[in-house]
Amino acid sequence: MPQPLPDLEAFIDRLTAISDRYARVHEVDRGGDWHLLKLQEEMGELTQAYLAKTLRSRRDPVRASHEVAMEMADVLCMLLLMARREGVDLNAAVTEKWLKWEEVMAEEAPENQHEKA
Repeated sequence: MPQPLPDLEAFIDRLTAISDRYARVHEVDRGGDWHLLKLQEEMGELTQAYLAKTLRSRRDPVRASHEVAMEMADVLCMLLLMARREGVDLNAAVTEKWLKWEEVMAEEAPENQHEKA
């Protein structure tokens, strides 16, 4: 089965360079559990933006759609950086956890169903 995200490692390389600059400029220690904690922080910001977008907070709903998109980008990028830090092969994990269902779905397709007696 081909990799679901063939250019993922090169993309994470780019994110790592940006994150390295961030750490250097802002003197942030990204050791230990930093990536997990930062991911959780970004999830909180995504939640805030989503609540505003869905008119369930006092924040400005007009800007909220854009903020939701920006926070989703933060969550995605932090997750990818955390995977790199933890040595997780996301292509393998996505294939094992999600894409295995494509075979099940193919077997369930109407053209693969046998008439029941």
